[in-house]
Amino acid sequence: MENDLVILNEKILEIKLQVGKQIGVISYTETTLKKIIQNGITTISTDFQVMGKRAAELVLGKSTVQLAIPFYSNLRDSL
Repeated sequence: MENDLVILNEKILEIKLQVGKQIGVISYTETTLKKIIQNGITTISTDFQVMGKRAAELVLGKSTVQLAIPFYSNLRDSL
């Protein structure tokens, strides 16, 4: 949850750790804000557009097949 990331960043600032040097941060789901928090938070995310399209196809086709949707990472200064 985004609130957890806020709490983590507050704690990092409180104990004066340097993100990317003394501590690493990785977050799920890419958002615009994660590009600027702590000079950039590394994220692991899925392609939600592909996920939505495939979900719609499965629902419309009344399919029960399981699919793997690819994940990608955005490496930033937080590591």
